[in-house]
Amino acid sequence: MGIFEYKKRVEFCDIDENNILSSKGLIRILGEVAGVHSETVGYGLNDVPQTHLTWMLLDWKVQFFLKPSWNSYLIIKTWARSFSKISSNRDFSVYDINNNLVAKATSKWVLVDSEKHTPIRITEEIRNTFGEYNSSVFDTEVNDKEKEPENSKFIYDYQIKRRDIDTNHHVNNLYYLDFAYDALPKDFLEVSFDNIEIIYKKQIKLNDTIKCFYTYSDNKHIVTIKSEDLSVVHAIIKFY
Repeated sequence: MGIFEYKKRVEFCDIDENNILSSKGLIRILGEVAGVHSETVGYGLNDVPQTHLTWMLLDWKVQFFLKPSWNSYLIIKTWARSFSKISSNRDFSVYDINNNLVAKATSKWVLVDSEKHTPIRITEEIRNTFGEYNSSVFDTEVNDKEKEPENSKFIYDYQIKRRDIDTNHHVNNLYYLDFAYDALPKDFLEVSFDNIEIIYKKQIKLNDTIKCFYTYSDNKHIVTIKSEDLSVVHAIIKFY
């Protein structure tokens, strides 16, 4: 199928307090477009009862060039860039209605058995259905093996509520950004960030207690989300 194109309006929930498209808003839109693309080829959320397959997000890398306001229209182009045995790299380019580049992003998704909640092999049929368009928006991949930074400062803890859980029965990927924002210094405005990386390492489930840590290193604000006993790193989020 190659490149999938979708027109999407920036909604009120996608903007920040300054009426600018937030990083969370953009990632919400990108996730929705990825879902719509999957739906059009028979592997979307509504197809799960038949396919018993779902996609689980492993990482994001996003770069902003422009930040539109509420009610702006975006043209999002997305494609499956490559496949491994169990995962797919998906890239995005986002434009405004005047064809100005708003943002670019890359992500990795693993195919999961919806009943067993375990990774499953991507068949040749699935590859062919999505198509493979070998064009990358970034020169380097996200380092999903990255370790937590040293000397991070504990900021706060939080117990997961029912409202945080999504259709994969774990914490929605967007809420990791909420946790990270609350761990940033109070005087740092989220609108200042043009680049964001999120590495999801271990899913968070209902009633889990997480602990959020912050550090500033190599000109990056880094939030690490860990388990209550500190034995598990759930995610590493970078803002710069």
